[in-house]
Amino acid sequence: MRTLKFKKLTLISDLQKKARQLEFSDRYNLILAEGKNSVGKSSVVKNLFWCFGCEPRFDDKWNSLNCKAIIEFEVGDKKYWLARDDNRFFLSDDGVKYKSFVGLSGEFSKKISEIVNFNALLPVRNKDEVVIPPPAFYFLPFYIDQKQSWSNAWESFDKLGQFSDWKKPIIQYHSGMIKKNYFDLTENIYEKKREKSAVKNKIEKYETAISIVSDFIPNIETTVNLEEFDEIEEELKYKMFDLHNLQELVFEEFAELRADKAHVQSQLVIANEALSELEKDYEFAEETDDEIECPTCGVIHDNTLVNRFSLLKDKEQAGQVAKRLEASLKKLERSVIKKEEELRDIRNQIEELNEKYYRKEEDENKITFQNILDSVAVHSVTQKVNSRKSIKFEQLYSLEAGEKALGKDRNSASKESKKIVKEKFIELFPSYISKLKAFGVNTSNIKSPESYTKVAKSGGAAESTRAMLAYYVTFYNLISIYSEEVLSPLVIDTPNQHEQAAKHYESIVSLVMNNTPENSQIFLCGMDSKKLSQMKGKGKVHLLEKEHALLEASEYEGLSEKYGSIFE
Repeated sequence: MRTLKFKKLTLISDLQKKARQLEFSDRYNLILAEGKNSVGKSSVVKNLFWCFGCEPRFDDKWNSLNCKAIIEFEVGDKKYWLARDDNRFFLSDDGVKYKSFVGLSGEFSKKISEIVNFNALLPVRNKDEVVIPPPAFYFLPFYIDQKQSWSNAWESFDKLGQFSDWKKPIIQYHSGMIKKNYFDLTENIYEKKREKSAVKNKIEKYETAISIVSDFIPNIETTVNLEEFDEIEEELKYKMFDLHNLQELVFEEFAELRADKAHVQSQLVIANEALSELEKDYEFAEETDDEIECPTCGVIHDNTLVNRFSLLKDKEQAGQVAKRLEASLKKLERSVIKKEEELRDIRNQIEELNEKYYRKEEDENKITFQNILDSVAVHSVTQKVNSRKSIKFEQLYSLEAGEKALGKDRNSASKESKKIVKEKFIELFPSYISKLKAFGVNTSNIKSPESYTKVAKSGGAAESTRAMLAYYVTFYNLISIYSEEVLSPLVIDTPNQHEQAAKHYESIVSLVMNNTPENSQIFLCGMDSKKLSQMKGKGKVHLLEKEHALLEASEYEGLSEKYGSIFE
């Protein structure tokens, strides 16, 4: 399978006038500290992912450097570079002039997903829509971060709460249980959902129209229909019939206009509420300099000028929507008034005929032309609306049946692959547990890549750490064997958690070297140790010696001159 290889990482701090460039081996890369732990090992590997729009957990000291980063990488035989400065991204595709992006826009996420062939889609909260998720969802299984991953898998990055219930489809996709055709069917299912929503809205409008007809003309007791109406004497027949057709047409248009008006009014209420909330959000953002936590999904949002500008832009867009709806409502109100006038004019003509042919002293119970036409018009309009509503109900039933059929096709398409992947997991995971001598881990109830929550709970603290490594290495091999995506480097930050005994640290290194795909790239962070000698001999070592001094003043001028124009 195709692999992604990190070739070179460049870090530049204009604030500190310092920089650093690191080149990497295609196989093993060790980011090591000698004697001191806080020398920037984790910052190196975190920046590999930060460049791609992920949000690893940097400490405050690193954040204060306000660094720019450039990663040069290869996918197969194609070369790329990607640069990031705060919320701006710059991507060069195989030597082609680079493109710039602001934020994790759909366009940026789509481009990265195309490069790494990541075809997963996730549903947007409160919408019948699936979208390409940000690159963090691609890199999740490839990064074991120092703080979270050893106790909680799939927690390597912050700001993943924008999607709900994302872990199951993402785990299944990465492991090869499901592939692109699964998400193609998912997209079709959501298209059916959107169509269903549109049909339901139309049915509601028809029901509103019927209600308006009933309210506008109360119960009419006459049973005169078109056949009886044809029996009226010849002289009146054509006049009344023309009036009947005209009144029916105008009455139908009137009912639809009233229904449209009611619909727009409800939309305007929603738009105004959204505008009011955005105004409050913007005012709140202006009044605070702190990061803001979303009360819905728990995501922490930066409160920078760019973010506030985005909020202001959303507010302006909401205001424009409200203005458009207000304009539509006024237009509809004028149209309703005009139709009412047309309807009154027709009724006046009918009344004139009624007065002409029926004298006041005649039987008060005699059916008037007005009653006749009202009865026929109401009956005809109601019949037409009900007929259209019936058609929409048929469409709704058809869409629901289609959605269920797509769901069955989706399940059947992945049934066999799920079985194969789970069988492979059951084969690999216990064997890796055995190689790591984590005998306190009960593997009998960990039978799937989806059982990740049980991994950290098995065995003691040191054993559960080794069990988590076994899980990630197992998953890495599943990706290599079954997934359609590009295989990213596996980045392991400080596997010697909980002071592993020397023999266990040896087995950790052995597992990584002997049980990862031969064409994969491995990054390992940790303290320098003799146990790493074999890996050192086959890879590249970056030994960081100065405490809190990953960046160097001596490298700033040259690197800034070479890469600075990217960000201008």
